[in-house]
Parts: sequence; structure tokens; C-alpha cells
Amino acid sequence: MTGVDMYWQRVPETELAGSPRRLWDGSPVFDDAAYERALADGTLRAVPEHYLLLEVLFAGSQGPGHPVAGLVVSGGAWHPVDLSGASDDEIGVLRADEVRAVSDFLRDAQPSSWIAQREGELSAVLRGYSTRPWDDLLARRLAWHADGLAAFYHRAAADGEAVVKVLLG
Repeated sequence: MTGVDMYWQRVPETELAGSPRRLWDGSPVFDDAAYERALADGTLRAVPEHYLLLEVLFAGSQGPGHPVAGLVVSGGAWHPVDLSGASDDEIGVLRADEVRAVSDFLRDAQPSSWIAQREGELSAVLRGYSTRPWDDLLARRLAWHADGLAAFYHRAAADGEAVVKVLLG
């Protein structure tokens, strides 16, 4: 198993003007109490371990190179947190206009249908990083995460927010 988790945080677009270090340090993923509050109020979305399956699901849903499908999970601008090179941590950002485009794209998304159509591909990707077998439970969990991520983007777009992405492993 990869032990890599991905987090999406809704923020006012004005916060993107700050340094990547400030965005990183301000992320609720590093504080247990703030993390629980952010999950509860919907400003944070977390996908433990299987974010890569979401990447394959969304980015591949429209064929390679789709300009918006690739933004959903790992797309956007990624910036090093430590400019000295002492760390390879990066933070990803989507501007509010990109968040709106993602929300529009996800409005017609059919994650459960896409999962059923691409089960073989998703299973192969899973085998590349995990000993866990593909099964109906994982398919349902992936659909739940996909639907939750879509709702997260819809809310961020409706509120005119940007999105900050943190990948931890």
C-alpha cells in the first residue's frame, strides 16, 4: 500500500497570493482538531490512499489530455513548499475560475457508471500500488469519494473559492 493521502481545501482566492509555505502550514491536515472541524464544515475533503484511482477515473473519463478532467484530482499549479530544496513537499492550487470549470465538468459526471465501464483499468492501477484486490466494496467506496469530491467542488464554485491540494505520504 502506498500510504499516500490527498486533501482538497476550499479557500478564498485571495489566500493564493501568499507563499506556498504559508498555505502548507495553514492547512488543517496538520492539526487534529482543525482537521475534524474542516471535514465537518465541508471546507476539507480527504481521500485516504486511493486518490490515484480517482485520478484515473476523472482524468481518463474524457480521454487523454482533456483540459478540465485533468484538474479534478492532481491538476493545477503545483509549487514547492521549501524553496531551499530541503523538502520535496509541494502544494497544488486551482484558481476560482478553474474550480468553476471543474464544477461544470462534474455536473454531468457519472462516477458509478464510469467505474463499472473501467473496472479492468482501475483494477490494474490498484495492483500497481496495493495488494488489496479490486472488489465491490472498493468500487462503492471509490464512487462515494468521487461523489463527495464533486459536491465539494460544486460548493467551492458556488462560493467563488479556490482550492488548495495537499498530498501526504
